[in-house]
Amino acid sequence: MTSPLVRRLAGCFVCLLAAACGSAAATSDGADTTSADASADVSHGPKATTGLVTNQRIVYKDGLHNENTDLIAWQGKTWLVFRGGETSQVGSPIARLKIFQSVDLGDSVTMTAEIFMPGRDIRDPKFLIQDGKLVIYAISRVPGGHLRDAGGLAWTVRTESSDGIHWTAPVQIYDEQWGFWRYADHAGLTYATAYNDGDTQVALLSSADGKAWQKVSLIVDSKPDVPSEAELQFFGDTAVSLVRMDNGTSLLDEGHTAVCVALPPYATWDCGRILDKRLDGPKWFAWENRQFVMARKHLDDGRKRTALYELHGTLSDPKAAVTLQELAEFKSAGDTAYVGVLPMGGSQFLVSWYSSDVPTDEIWASGMFTPSEIWLAWVDLAFAP
Repeated sequence: MTSPLVRRLAGCFVCLLAAACGSAAATSDGADTTSADASADVSHGPKATTGLVTNQRIVYKDGLHNENTDLIAWQGKTWLVFRGGETSQVGSPIARLKIFQSVDLGDSVTMTAEIFMPGRDIRDPKFLIQDGKLVIYAISRVPGGHLRDAGGLAWTVRTESSDGIHWTAPVQIYDEQWGFWRYADHAGLTYATAYNDGDTQVALLSSADGKAWQKVSLIVDSKPDVPSEAELQFFGDTAVSLVRMDNGTSLLDEGHTAVCVALPPYATWDCGRILDKRLDGPKWFAWENRQFVMARKHLDDGRKRTALYELHGTLSDPKAAVTLQELAEFKSAGDTAYVGVLPMGGSQFLVSWYSSDVPTDEIWASGMFTPSEIWLAWVDLAFAP
């Protein structure tokens, strides 16, 4: 078997260029990871790495509660976005999306813009590249706390920029009470997963232009399972979604993740396989015929961590066994995770997440109301076991 070091060095020499939303890539098992715009620029490594996770560091802190990150490569730069401007996770009209750029692959970052929703909260930003422009989709709700998102009157909004500095006013793109989570391009359309206020349904939607959307089907329809944040990938024409299920007696319980599969025209889904871990804010990505996901990990004492997992099994076959293996735990505590993952060449990825103060290691329930920082690190999957 080839050693991790040899695989890493091979990846460095080859320097396969990739971008989170700027190139089309296919894994040998048929996973279609085509991005929103194949003409986008690429930021790439390699960086000097010493293991699976290297150079974990805080890149932004301001004494407020910062959360919900994403990353992308565009116009030869690395772009970072997250929700900030407030003292807690609770919905607030003064919350904003903070956008940063980096010309040195995340070693340093510079803020370029802030995006507000007047009178409403804004959170969970996702970068895409469409028609050469940098696009952000985000969820906007009315201010206040919303158990199971009920009463939040969620809007999914879209804003775009030609330079990363000047942005259009966010525009609502779909019916009230649906928050879009993840996006994937396939067969000339952009697909998205979304969950409704009350967390009773997860749907698949599609769009030809990224602006007008229509519902394709319901992936999950179950109030007791509390479905919400759902990942999405295509394996050939087969759609696979990982659906977060908060189906315990409280938010502190582990819950589960459903592995759901559908064939064209994606009208019905088979969700018979269930993982015994609840993947909060999941980010699913592939490398060399292997499937990985970063998400929030739950400890027995109410504490949380940001963790990297590998998915094993044929995900596109609803009858095949699927298991989840934890590979790494990142520096994190309190309220944490909601990551961005950016391919940087070969086996290397730049990853972002947020975390409450790590030395304090407070429980999640209190971490939602205390300051949190934005973190970056390099992940080198050549070191993955």
